[in-house]
Amino acid sequence: MDKLTANVLSFLEQKRADFLKKWKEKAMPPPEPSSTHWEALEDKGKFIYQTVLHALTLSQEELPSYIQEAAHKFAQVKIKDSSGVEQLVYDINTGRNILYQELSDFQTENESFKKIHKHLLCIFDHISYCAVISYCNLKQEEEDVENRHVQSTHEDRLTLLGQMTSSFVHEFRNPLTTVQGFVQLLRAEHPDLPYMDIISSELEQLKFRITQFLMLSKKQEIDQEEVVFSLNDLIDQVSTFVYPRLLELKVSLQQDMQKNLFVKGIQEEIRQVIINIIFNAIEVMANTNEESVIHIKGYQKNNLVYLEASNTGPKIPDSLIKNIFEPFVTTKKTGTGLGLYVSRQIIEKHHGQLLCSSNEQWTTFTIILPIPEEKA
Repeated sequence: MDKLTANVLSFLEQKRADFLKKWKEKAMPPPEPSSTHWEALEDKGKFIYQTVLHALTLSQEELPSYIQEAAHKFAQVKIKDSSGVEQLVYDINTGRNILYQELSDFQTENESFKKIHKHLLCIFDHISYCAVISYCNLKQEEEDVENRHVQSTHEDRLTLLGQMTSSFVHEFRNPLTTVQGFVQLLRAEHPDLPYMDIISSELEQLKFRITQFLMLSKKQEIDQEEVVFSLNDLIDQVSTFVYPRLLELKVSLQQDMQKNLFVKGIQEEIRQVIINIIFNAIEVMANTNEESVIHIKGYQKNNLVYLEASNTGPKIPDSLIKNIFEPFVTTKKTGTGLGLYVSRQIIEKHHGQLLCSSNEQWTTFTIILPIPEEKA
């Protein structure tokens, strides 16, 4: 260390009390002006002052690591105090301004003093930069921990719900199977018996709801094999299945299907996804005065099969569409918020994607599935 730098350090040591007095006057006051908070504020001033003075004694090789360590400690204090990054920068700048005021009383005509002055400026800039970086990293770590906690809590909720629903749903699944069996017997013995189609349709919907709850609990045993099947034929089957509901609510179903579209998977699961999307569309359009239309479009592109189901129902708000596939999120007054969540789980299990977009004219759910190797 040269003589001039030693003299500057000695001068600043003598000015320490003046610095801290001005620091307490100009630094951002604590939210609760108790004696403890004022002591903490004074400690921050002491820390900044001591850090800068010690930095002046270090070589160029030692300086970067020291500043990074000191800036990290200062950022930790700010995080602990729940201070914003703007207050961190304000405190450092306040310390710099006060120190420069004190240093203006240092009497010298030595040209080397300008270099010391410039070096101090670089030290403060480096401290400010490193402190902001450390603060942002620490804040991000805090948010990551909080997000993991929220995610863990969310998963715990789903696990608990799954255990409850699995136990509950199994209790009435067997009676439902019995009812379906007797409905089939009645249809065989009395083909002209009215309302049987409606009863069968409603039982199928009840069975689908049970499947949703069981899949949510992740306890459903899937004993079906994946097969290659025609998406065109599946859409025809679904159209026939939903026709009574379409007729009842005066909804028009339009199709634009490219020929020979094939996918591989569990056909019943894909079928239930499509039915769920169509029934959702029918329900959201039930109370509108506008023309109700569902448009099904299927096509192949880049070794992928796309199935778009669009409806003329009300636009889904932007704030909701981001979370539309999360459990318990629904636009329907009586909805469970599980249908789209389970549907996405099914499609992703088939190595595909389920997307949603919505504007004033159309709300579109897009299923994207890979073309099976047998048909590629």
